[in-house]
Amino acid sequence: MKVVDAGIQRTLDAIAGRDGDVMLASHDGDFLPQAQALLGGDRRVGVLAFREFLNSGYTELALAGLQIYDLEDDAACFNRVLPRLRIIDIEDFDPAAFL
Repeated sequence: MKVVDAGIQRTLDAIAGRDGDVMLASHDGDFLPQAQALLGGDRRVGVLAFREFLNSGYTELALAGLQIYDLEDDAACFNRVLPRLRIIDIEDFDPAAFL
């Protein structure tokens, strides 16, 4: 385990004992246990990542209330469409964005 991961895990463990919403920016599955522990109360818990690289365990936690935000689509972190490989729902497809 990387030292940075251990620090983030310890931080998430400490946050669990406090009130407030939590947003984790990571694709890494190393934080799944901590994210799961944060779910279940009044707290909003989210993860911010490129959806196609997100560990599948976070998708399972979405059923328990985890909110998943895509860096490009939901957070609008970029001012042009990135060359990503992903499936776009036909209802959400805007051809103008790709022209």
